[in-house]
Amino acid sequence: MLLEGHQINQYRFIRLLRSGGMGEVYLAYDEHLDRQVAVKVIRTDTSRYPDTQAARDAARLFLREMQAIAQLDHMNILPVYGSGEKSVNGAKLMFMVMPYRRQGSLADWLQKRDMARPLSLKDTERIVKQAANALQHAHNHRIIHQDIKPSNFLIQGEAEHPDQLNLQLADFGVAKLMTTTSESQTIRGTPTYMAPEQWDGHPVPATDQYALAVMTYELLTGYPPFIANNNHQMWHLHFHVPPQPPSAINPTIPQELDAVLLRALSKNSD
Repeated sequence: MLLEGHQINQYRFIRLLRSGGMGEVYLAYDEHLDRQVAVKVIRTDTSRYPDTQAARDAARLFLREMQAIAQLDHMNILPVYGSGEKSVNGAKLMFMVMPYRRQGSLADWLQKRDMARPLSLKDTERIVKQAANALQHAHNHRIIHQDIKPSNFLIQGEAEHPDQLNLQLADFGVAKLMTTTSESQTIRGTPTYMAPEQWDGHPVPATDQYALAVMTYELLTGYPPFIANNNHQMWHLHFHVPPQPPSAINPTIPQELDAVLLRALSKNSD
């Protein structure tokens, strides 16, 4: 059920921005504060999920995402304005309201720019520093994001040039709370960016650093370190194949940086 044209509390839904396994995100208008917002919605009834347990799991993950973000207060992490539950045409919904970033994600920005063209060291440093600051803040609060990639960094404000990029980390939908001891070993994440221990269902803070290294490699060379036709091949590459030094693809990268990235892409999280 598309929610375009519907209203939940003061939020009038305008159009669907994106959808995925963890819910749908809509552009909405906040009639109380006269501003556009992004509203993430999941259905928590059996109309979307085949069994009651799946519906419960979806609600649990969504609640955990809201709790994770509520603990964080950092300029490079997308905040949450509010949240709630509502029934629309008999469907039970959970939602959270966030700022709307009209420029979209870093992935969108790179695609417009031509992602296969590597960024300079200076421009990459600006991106990586902001991403690392966001991750350090999350890790200090014992939260592992588990899905670091360009599409999960949103652009705040205008950014025609790389030196104008101000990023905010979003989508904590598969985040792991390190304080949770009874966590299931369900494997979640995006295969291209997943460290070996994440494939095994045992993520640690270094797991996010590995994903950030994959993203950095991609920014500097135009390609991720591993490309595969399916998840099994990708699993094999992450576990058993050493990545090519990035300077072999982009000769402008100093060998000292090769050492940094290859250490961050180690098969051993220690």
